[in-house]
Amino acid sequence: MEFRGAPSREETGDPRMSELSTADRLQIQEVLARYSHCVDRGRWDALVELFTEDCRLDLSQLMGLYEGRAGVRKFADTLAPLGVFMRHMVTNVVIEGDSERARVECYVTAVTGSPQTPNRMTGFYDDELVKQNGRWLLHRRRLAVDLPQG
Repeated sequence: MEFRGAPSREETGDPRMSELSTADRLQIQEVLARYSHCVDRGRWDALVELFTEDCRLDLSQLMGLYEGRAGVRKFADTLAPLGVFMRHMVTNVVIEGDSERARVECYVTAVTGSPQTPNRMTGFYDDELVKQNGRWLLHRRRLAVDLPQG
């Protein structure tokens, strides 16, 4: 499945569409950071609230595919009792879109396991966010893990 950002004003011919503002870009980056903090610190209710009702969280390479907020809740309920140490660092964030939809690409490095014996994983997120009631939410999130060659 190919992720595609919102069509540009030039593509749609709609003069009402506006480009992303600085405030939009900051709010989108805040959503990405909050996702990491929620997962790393066990803020499961807050994690679910970062997604649209009809979202898709695709972690197929590691933990499955979750659809809708109920799916994100299932993901949270799966992780919560494990008590796994996690730290996610998101970098090189690129945002494209307009005032209502955005496509985001970024790298992720995750450290998991225990502080004594950590495991490191790298990959990238392909995200689609939408603005609902003045708030940016994750509509689609796909993790692509960098797998070892061999």
